[in-house]
Amino acid sequence: MLAPVFAWAQGSGAGTISGVVRDESGAVLPGVTVEVSSPALIEKVRATVTEADGAYRVTELRPGAYAVSFMLPGFATLRQEGIQLTSGFTASINATLTVSTLEETITVSARTPLVDTSTATQRTTITRETLSAVPTSQSALGIASLMPSVVQPPNAQDVGGSMGERSVRISIHGTRTSDARLRQEGMIYNALTAGLPYGTGGLEGTGRGYYVNPLAASEIVVDVGTMGSAEYGVGGAQSNSVYKDGGNPFSGVVFGAWTGHQLQSNNLSDELRDQGLTEVNTIRKIYDANFTVGGPILRDRVWFFGHARAWGVSGRPANLYRDANISRRVVGAPADAWLYAPDLSAPVDQREIDKGGGIRLTAQLSAKDKVTFSYDRQKNFQDSLSGALNLGTSKVEGNGPYCQQHAVYQATWVRPQSNRILFESGMTVSRFNFGDWGTKLDLSNYSQCGEQIDDNVSINDTGFGYTYNGGGVRTLSASHQTNGRFSVSYNAGDHNLKVGTQWMFGLGGGHRTYSDRSPSQINGIPVAYTFLRGVPTGLTQYAAPTYVVAQMNPDLGIFVQDQWRMTDRLTVSAGLRFDWVRESVPETCQEGGLLVGARCFEALDNVPNWKDLNPRFGLVWDPTGTGGTAVKFGINRYIVGATTGMATSFAPVNSAVSSSTRGWTDANGNYFPDCDLTNTSANGECGALANQTFGQVVRTVVPDPDMSEGWGKRGYSWQMQLAVDRQLMEGVSVSAGYYRTWYGNFLAVDNLAVTPDDYSPYCVNVPDDPRLPGGIRGTELCGLYDINPDKFGQVDQVVTLAQNYGTQRDIYNGVDVTFQARVKGHTASGGWNIGNSVQLGTTAGGAVSSSTDRCFVVDSPQDLFRCKINNPYQSRFKLNWAYLLPWQGIQMAVVYQNNPGPQYTTNIPYSSALIAPSLGRPLAGGTRQVTIEVAEPFTQFGPRLQQFDIRGTKIFSLGSRRLQLNVDLYNALNANPVINFFSTYSLADGGARWRQPTQILDGRLLKFSAQFSF
Repeated sequence: MLAPVFAWAQGSGAGTISGVVRDESGAVLPGVTVEVSSPALIEKVRATVTEADGAYRVTELRPGAYAVSFMLPGFATLRQEGIQLTSGFTASINATLTVSTLEETITVSARTPLVDTSTATQRTTITRETLSAVPTSQSALGIASLMPSVVQPPNAQDVGGSMGERSVRISIHGTRTSDARLRQEGMIYNALTAGLPYGTGGLEGTGRGYYVNPLAASEIVVDVGTMGSAEYGVGGAQSNSVYKDGGNPFSGVVFGAWTGHQLQSNNLSDELRDQGLTEVNTIRKIYDANFTVGGPILRDRVWFFGHARAWGVSGRPANLYRDANISRRVVGAPADAWLYAPDLSAPVDQREIDKGGGIRLTAQLSAKDKVTFSYDRQKNFQDSLSGALNLGTSKVEGNGPYCQQHAVYQATWVRPQSNRILFESGMTVSRFNFGDWGTKLDLSNYSQCGEQIDDNVSINDTGFGYTYNGGGVRTLSASHQTNGRFSVSYNAGDHNLKVGTQWMFGLGGGHRTYSDRSPSQINGIPVAYTFLRGVPTGLTQYAAPTYVVAQMNPDLGIFVQDQWRMTDRLTVSAGLRFDWVRESVPETCQEGGLLVGARCFEALDNVPNWKDLNPRFGLVWDPTGTGGTAVKFGINRYIVGATTGMATSFAPVNSAVSSSTRGWTDANGNYFPDCDLTNTSANGECGALANQTFGQVVRTVVPDPDMSEGWGKRGYSWQMQLAVDRQLMEGVSVSAGYYRTWYGNFLAVDNLAVTPDDYSPYCVNVPDDPRLPGGIRGTELCGLYDINPDKFGQVDQVVTLAQNYGTQRDIYNGVDVTFQARVKGHTASGGWNIGNSVQLGTTAGGAVSSSTDRCFVVDSPQDLFRCKINNPYQSRFKLNWAYLLPWQGIQMAVVYQNNPGPQYTTNIPYSSALIAPSLGRPLAGGTRQVTIEVAEPFTQFGPRLQQFDIRGTKIFSLGSRRLQLNVDLYNALNANPVINFFSTYSLADGGARWRQPTQILDGRLLKFSAQFSF
C-alpha cells in the first residue's frame, strides 16, 4: 500500500506533503524512506522514497493531522508531528538528518506550513473544527460570513440561521453567480437550472435541492481562483465538500440546536418608525437535529459512514396575514367577499423544512485499489422565497411555496499504479425534482408540496397593489444529470504531468401548469383575474399544459497540465483545456387542455454547439527559499456556465403563445367571466384577446447560427491575480492580492423588424425633491425613446453576438488582504476586500454587476442612455476568532462582519399623459406608463451593515468522548440597519413611500446547541 510520487491530484479535494531531505552539510539525500501517517488515512501509513535530488512528494491525502518520518541507514530516524493538512494544499516539510550509529528516533513538533509554495491556486478552507468553534448557522450563508471576498445581497444577511438554506449563489472577485458550482469529492451535484436570458446569466447550472451536511464533511474548500489549474471549466466560486470516511474505530457525533421567538429581541426603533416601518420580520423557531456514525464493516478492508439530519426555520414576515374572506369566494358571492381582508388574528408563519440522510462505503480492494460509494437523499420544502405563503395572503412577489427532492449517487476509484503513475476516476448521478416529491414529473403528486390552495383563482388588484387568493402560475420540473471524471498523473522528476477528462450528460424539463390541476383557476378554467380596487377589469387566460425537455449532450472537458519546478524557488504551472457543450430539444407532443387542443412541436438541435480552447498559466516564486513567502501570479481563460438554458429559451414549445390578456366587464356581478374563452374575438362579458395567436407557435426570436455554433463563440472570462503569501511567525500568515476579471462574447437581441429611425425621442421632468441626488433634482432628463406607433408590436428578433454592433465590457478590479493565525490557544482568520462588484437580486441569487460599458445601438437609441456604469469600490471586513481559555474547557468565539449597505433606486412611473407633450403623441400601443430609473445606477446606498456574533462554549472531556455545550448570541449589539428599501417614487404622492425601509437586520437572537462526540 505504498503511495507513489505523482502529480497533484486535487479534483477530489486531496492535499499533498512534499519536501527535500538533506544531511547536516546541506547535501541532498536520495533513497530516504518517507512515511506519512494519519488517522485520516484508512491505511494509516503511506510511504515513498526520495529521488536523486532528495525530493519527495506524497499526494491524495485526506484532510487531517499528519506525522512524517524520515529513515535512512546510518542516520537517526526523524519524525515530525502535528502537521495539519487541508484540501488542495501542498505542505512543504523539509528534513535534515543527522548521522547516528544508534537506532534512535528523534521526534519533533513540526511547524504546520501556512504558505503553499507550489501552487498558484487561492483557496479558502472551512474546516470542521472552525464550524464547531465559531457562531455560524453552518449554512451556505453562514460559511459566506467567514470569507471576506464573498459578495452577496444585503437582504441575505443571515442571523443565526434566519435565512435558512435558501438557494444562495455567491460571487467572488467579480465572477458571475451562474459560474459558481457545488462539488462533492470534486464532482458537480448542481441541477441543470436554465439561465436567462438565453443561457448567459441568472441561475444557469447552479440549481440545488441538496444541501451539504456540515457535520458529515471533513472540510469545505472554496476555490477563489483556480490559477494554473485546468481541472475546472468555469471560473466562478467552486465549493468542494470533502466528506468523512469511516475507519476501524467506531465513532459518531450527535448535534442539536434550537431557538425560538422568546429568545429574540425587538430592534424596531423610534427612528425607523418615523421612516414608516411599523413592523419587522421575526423568528418563530430555528432547529437542527443531526447525527453521524462510522466504523468498520470488515476491519482494515471495508468501512461505512452514515448521517441523518432534520433542520429548518420558521419566520413571521411583517404585515402578512391570512385572508379572512378566502372561504367565501365562490361564483355568485357578494362583492365584499372578493376583497382581500387580512385576519389580524392569523399572522402568517413562513416555514422551511429540510430532511435528509446518506451512507458512504469505503473499501480497500487491494494494496493499490481504493473505492468509495455514497448515496444521499433529501426532501426540502419552503413556503416561499419572497416572504409570503400561497394561502390567500398579500404577496411581495408571485412566488408560491415549493418543495424539492434531490438524490445524489457517487462512486470513486483511486489506484497508484507505480511510484510515478496514479489513476483516478469518479462518477456522480444527480436526480433533482423541483415542485413535487415524487420520483418523476407527476402532477397528481403536487398536493404533497405543503399547504396551498388548489381551486382558487389568482387576483391581482392594481389599485391596492397586491396579489392574493391563489398562487398563479406553477412550474413542475426535473433536472437530472450524470457527470464523471478520469485522470492519469505522472511524475517525471521536476515535471508533474496530469491528463484528464470530465463529462456531463443531462436533461432539464418541466410542466408549466395552468389547467384544472393548477392553483390558478375558477370552476376549472385556467385564468387569473385583474381588479381595480375590487372591480373586475380584465383577465389572463392560459394555454395548458406545456412541457419542454432540454438535453445537454455532452458537456465535455479534456485537459492537460504540467507543474514544473524550474528551480528550488520557482514553480510554473501551465495547462490547456478543451471544452465542448451541445444542447438540444427533442420533438414533443402534448395533450390538449381546456382552452387549447393537442399540439406537437419540432425538435431543436445544436443550439448551442460550442467548442473552446482555454489556456491556463500560473507562477509561484519563493524569494527566500525558506518556504515562508510565496509570490503568485496567474492568468487564465474560462468559459461561462451553460447547461440547458439556451436550448430551453429557443425550444419551439416556448415559442407557443401560452397566455394572453383580455378585458372583462362583470356585467352580472357574479365574478365569473360569462363568455367563450376559446373565441379570440369579443363576446359576452369579454373583450377580444390582446394576442390573437393565443395557443399557436409564433417564432419571434431565433438564434444566429454564427453565434450558436462554432469555435470561440461561447461567453468567456479572463481572470488574473498577483498575490503575496507570507508566514509572519509560527502559526501566523497573511496574504495580499490584486484580482482582475473581465468577460467577453456578450449576446445582443436585435429586432430585425425595426431600425433606430423607428424610435422617437422624449424627455421627462425629474421632481425637485431635496431627497433626490443633486445632479438630477429638478432637471429635464432626456435620451429616452419610444417606438413609433406604426412599428409597435412588430417583432422579428435574432440573438447574436454583441460584437457585431460595438464593444461591450464587464470588468472587475479588487484587492484582498487576509490573514490566518493559530497561536497559544487563539485561532483567528479574516480580512478585508475592496472591489467594484455588486450582487443584485434576493437570497435566491441574482446578477452580479461590475463596471460595464455597452455604448452602442442595437435597435433603440435609448441603448446609449447611461450605457457606461462605473460601480463604486466597496469594502468588506470579516473576522472570526476563537480562544480556549486557561480555565477548564471554556472557549469563547466571535464573528464580525462589516458589509456595504443595500443599493436602492429611484424608479418613477411616468404616465403617457405626462410624456405626450415632449413626445408629441401618447405612448405607442396604448401603453399607459413607463417606469424610468432617473438616478445614475449604483450611486445610492443605505448605511453599512455591521453584525457581531458571540459564542460561549463549555467542553467536557469524558475519556474518548466529548460533550460541547454552546450558547450563541447573534447580532449581539441588536443592530437594526436597513437591508431593503422601497425604490418606487410615485409622482401622485410626491414620493411619500420612496426610500422607506421595508426590512431590517433581524434582531438579537439567543441560540442553544450541543454536540456529543464518541
